[in-house]
Amino acid sequence: MIGMGRLLFELGERLQGKAHLRFITAGWERRIGIVVDDLPSQWQLTIAKGITSWDVWTEEQPADLIIRGAEKQMRMLFGGDELVYALAKEKVQIAGPLRDQLKLDAILRLTCR
Repeated sequence: MIGMGRLLFELGERLQGKAHLRFITAGWERRIGIVVDDLPSQWQLTIAKGITSWDVWTEEQPADLIIRGAEKQMRMLFGGDELVYALAKEKVQIAGPLRDQLKLDAILRLTCR
């Protein structure tokens, strides 16, 4: 089983490998809180200047978006398979401004293999 840290790292690698996504991420700097219901740790994905970074997240730190779901759905969401991503997107909860939700959706879809 692939851990969340590895999934988020791979997402960053895929984002860096797609130069056309720089136009989408330019000027969009967001912190995304990731709450995995069946794991004790929570993660924060930061996208800034087209680069992603991740770390353990405490809810005391501000987040622009919060994604909540089971570990299985998170693996599907961040795994990089477009068909599996579409299914996972239906099962997770995303809270935050609609504009940011749409931007994140575009980034995750376009970074699929």
